[in-house]
Amino acid sequence: MLHADLQNHHSNHHRNRLILGLLGLIVILGWRLVIGADWLANTLLAFTLSGVGLLIWFEWRRLGRVRQAYEMAMLAAHDGFWEWNPITKELRTGSRLLEILGYHHDFLPYTHAWLKLVHPEDVAHYNQAVSEHLKGNTEHFYCEYRVRASNGTYIWIASRGMAVRDRRGRAYQMVGSVTDVSERHNYQETMEFLAKHDELTGLPNRFLLAEKLALHIETAKQDGKRLAVFFIDLDRFKNINDTLGHRAGDQLLQAVAQRLGGDLTKGCTLFRQGGDEFIVLMPGIADQTHAITAAGHLLESIATPFSGLGADFFTSASIGISLFPDDGRDGETLLSNADTAMYEAKAAGGNAFRTHTPQMNQRLQARVTLETLLRSAIAQNELALYFQPQIDAISGRLTGAEALLRWQHEGRFIPPDQFIPVAEDTGLIISIGDWVVDRAIALIVEWRQQYGEIPPIAINLSPRQFWRPALSRNILDKLSAANLPPSALEVEVTESVLLHTDSGSLDELEIFRESGVGIALDDFGTGYSSLSYLRRLPINILKIDRSFIIDLTAPEESLRSQALVRAIIAMAHSLSLKVIAEGVETLEQLNCLRTLDCDIIQGYLISRPIPATEFAAKFLVDRNL
Repeated sequence: MLHADLQNHHSNHHRNRLILGLLGLIVILGWRLVIGADWLANTLLAFTLSGVGLLIWFEWRRLGRVRQAYEMAMLAAHDGFWEWNPITKELRTGSRLLEILGYHHDFLPYTHAWLKLVHPEDVAHYNQAVSEHLKGNTEHFYCEYRVRASNGTYIWIASRGMAVRDRRGRAYQMVGSVTDVSERHNYQETMEFLAKHDELTGLPNRFLLAEKLALHIETAKQDGKRLAVFFIDLDRFKNINDTLGHRAGDQLLQAVAQRLGGDLTKGCTLFRQGGDEFIVLMPGIADQTHAITAAGHLLESIATPFSGLGADFFTSASIGISLFPDDGRDGETLLSNADTAMYEAKAAGGNAFRTHTPQMNQRLQARVTLETLLRSAIAQNELALYFQPQIDAISGRLTGAEALLRWQHEGRFIPPDQFIPVAEDTGLIISIGDWVVDRAIALIVEWRQQYGEIPPIAINLSPRQFWRPALSRNILDKLSAANLPPSALEVEVTESVLLHTDSGSLDELEIFRESGVGIALDDFGTGYSSLSYLRRLPINILKIDRSFIIDLTAPEESLRSQALVRAIIAMAHSLSLKVIAEGVETLEQLNCLRTLDCDIIQGYLISRPIPATEFAAKFLVDRNL
């Protein structure tokens, strides 16, 4: 429609030129007649001029109506109308266009005034589009660009139009419209931003990381300097999510991102890899020392308590460092090696950093292999429970037994200190723990059927198992389904389970105790135990770690060790707790523990951990030594 109107306008323009030409000719002839003082000529001239004047007046009214129709159509479509003379540079704009931009009616009289409003980055693009259409290289003029509004902000507009040309094809006028397309462009920009940025923290994500890392590598190749890659993983973050909720976890991630971003030196870039993982790129460093210094600062920053989250949050991080070109010459290798180094830092207890070494990859590969095998261990029937008896220190009577997990793969036993940490880190400990509970209950049922009442069997519960809701109820339901009393089972926990009193673990242990399940605190003395808080813990038994028992009869350490063990036993008895000494290997140690009033002993002196059938044959048939 617009195209047809413009073509009609083009034809009408040529008609107007013809009329004006005829008018000029008549005026010349009339002037000559006037000079001749011919009355008839004067009359003819007067009528002729009046007729031509009327034609011109009607034509201009028609053109005015056309322009008005254009403006009304643009207004209905929420578009702005414009008309431009490429020769005189005069610019005429409709009210809607000025309304879109927020300017008054006479603000844009010439082309240069409009060009001042065009965003500097879009000027060349805009001029190119105009030039191509004036040359006749495009059928229509169309260009999307940014224009400064009256409030100083830039809005996106789509400008379209068509040139009016003479018989030679030269443009002497352009007419068109403008549409506000800011909403569409803002949406596109938002989508593009979210595609390369983390929605929670606003940090660049892994996609932008890949781009930036590639650019930094190319720069490092050219300037001969090193590039450091930091792989940062928050320690025990899942525990925060599980115990305090995902909202608290999100708040902590936002706070960490803000703090890390504020602590980075100039030139460094922070990314969120995903979850609780962050990446820092530090380009242009001379050697590893700069990276190590920076890693130390980052650890200190993260370890500082986070306030303003409803309560103070305390967390730490493990950081792995890789360097270009020392540890890799491409982004994927650098990230992988930094990740490997991070795991080494986490395996060391967290709140630490490690720089990558080739040996780390070997250990990682061994770990990956072990994890793969462990995932199929249950299905392949490779796991088993071994039992180590616990006897009364005075009478020698069997008081219980500890069930210990063993894994035999292809005829070879894999030590627990190798596979248990892998199970913990990967979450496999949950399914393995379920298997241990089920297997222990099944054996207890079998033994009670064969031998009658037997002492309680103790199983170990991992701290990670307490992250699951209703752990205690799940185990109690299994005991009930097997027609077993709760007292048939004991659970052993380490101090790490009890460190976070707000994690719900104490509530779970209270349920165990109230139901009749015995609770033992394992490895006492090796962690963060405080004698003052033992009275508040829902435990029945205190197990003294074997490291205290070894030195009981040592020539140089005996007096000190005996004094310490005596104090532990006396304190436990004052709290009505039974005491089990672990790692008893000699008669001298047994006799010493008897004099120190220890209740129960466990160790190689009595028996190594042995298979279920052997344990039953040795200790359940005859309940005494």
